[in-house]
Amino acid sequence: MGLFSRGRDRAADRPDPDLPSLSAEQADWLRARVVAELGVAGVGVEARGDHLVAADGQVYGLGNLAAMVATAPRRERDAVVATHVGGLLTMRDFREPETLEEITGIVVARVLPDDPAHAPRDPDGDAGPDLGPGLVVRACLDFPTHVSTVTDLAKFGGWAAVEPYATANLRALPAPDHQVLRPARGAEVHVFASDDLFGASRLLLLDDLLASHLHLERPAHGVLVAVPNRHLLALHVLAGPEVTHAMSTLISLARGEFDGPGPVSPEVFYRSPDGTLQQVTGPAEDGGVAVLVTGAFAEAMAALGLVG
Repeated sequence: MGLFSRGRDRAADRPDPDLPSLSAEQADWLRARVVAELGVAGVGVEARGDHLVAADGQVYGLGNLAAMVATAPRRERDAVVATHVGGLLTMRDFREPETLEEITGIVVARVLPDDPAHAPRDPDGDAGPDLGPGLVVRACLDFPTHVSTVTDLAKFGGWAAVEPYATANLRALPAPDHQVLRPARGAEVHVFASDDLFGASRLLLLDDLLASHLHLERPAHGVLVAVPNRHLLALHVLAGPEVTHAMSTLISLARGEFDGPGPVSPEVFYRSPDGTLQQVTGPAEDGGVAVLVTGAFAEAMAALGLVG
């Protein structure tokens, strides 16, 4: 039996608890392979679940690489790992900018999961704002070879100094591809997909997307949104009973695409007219997904006559 073949009821074939896009056997292979590749380059690391820790304290996440390996043809997996490790080594040798003037053209605002492995928090609380439950905004430097999350904004003047450039550079990126899903009559879910790493970050430019693609300004009853991974943003404008079908589609997208490279959130959010984000899905008692009709979302549904 080959390394990536599946047996029946074997523990090694069950999803790895830390890298669930791979089986336990595949994940063990991946960790060992990356450790070995870095070791050849003289970089000693220790594997810890979903990341590696180098002797100098540098942390390397494995989640995105695991997702790429999971979808790559078997014969290409060694090359995928080698390419990824090459990028890590390039980043180690790269000199990070030290002044605001050095980053004004490359800093980009990015929506990330509120997880220290993806979005480290500044002890002074100035790494970037919280966006909503489980979501934060961070400043990233978009280099030709890699994207680096800035963990110390103090040397650049803090978030207030960086944010205008980060937002302007996000707005200047190529427009995402736009597709409309119609799960039922009258129900529309707009999906925006980007090849770059900032697809989900277009959530920060939601008013721009609504104006340019839907010819709307701040819909009166708000918008449902999902940002399952770094490449995708999906939305539905609340307008009537078709929201039920749209919600089902958004839940399927959020859960189904969360396993892709750069996971952000498996949940659906309600974005009220004032810009506030509210999480409106969560785990149900039966193991499924519950829709949480509370707060501003409940008020919007009531205004549409959809709840009492």
